[in-house]
Amino acid sequence: KKSQRMRAIARALADEDPRTEVFFCDEADVDLNPRIGLAWMARGSQSAIPTPGQNQKHYLAGALHARTGKVVWVEGERKNSLLFIHLLCQLKRTYRRARRIVLILDNYVIHKSYITRRWLASNPKFTLLFQPAYHPWVNDIERLWKTLHDTVTRNHRHPSMKKLLRAVRRFL
Repeated sequence: KKSQRMRAIARALADEDPRTEVFFCDEADVDLNPRIGLAWMARGSQSAIPTPGQNQKHYLAGALHARTGKVVWVEGERKNSLLFIHLLCQLKRTYRRARRIVLILDNYVIHKSYITRRWLASNPKFTLLFQPAYHPWVNDIERLWKTLHDTVTRNHRHPSMKKLLRAVRRFL
């Protein structure tokens, strides 16, 4: 099964049909309480990272174009099937002329839910290719999320979700 999935992904990435668009898709969490991680500071000093107290969460669903590197993303208050479908609708609008849209993604439940399958049944231009379990390196958008967290959300000092999301949008 792993080798079948990897071959299907390789075929999609090698497809040269100009009317087929291939994307790496995934979701990311944005927390108001900063992710704590390594940071440069002068020897003998320790930087204090303020936390706003009650955590708030916001979610992103994104698609990284395999050829161009262009990112299409949507935001939501919940990480659920509706967020994923919102991303699919955004892709459908953005790539209106595509005959086929192929998504390479993980096995997260929202990608396979009843509501998602129902939406996909009425939108046959979409093809979902699931990466093998425990293979995040197959999905290039994971590197984008890592860079987002490394540069924006880790050790951040934004006092409100509004300001943090502004920085996230600027990054994207």
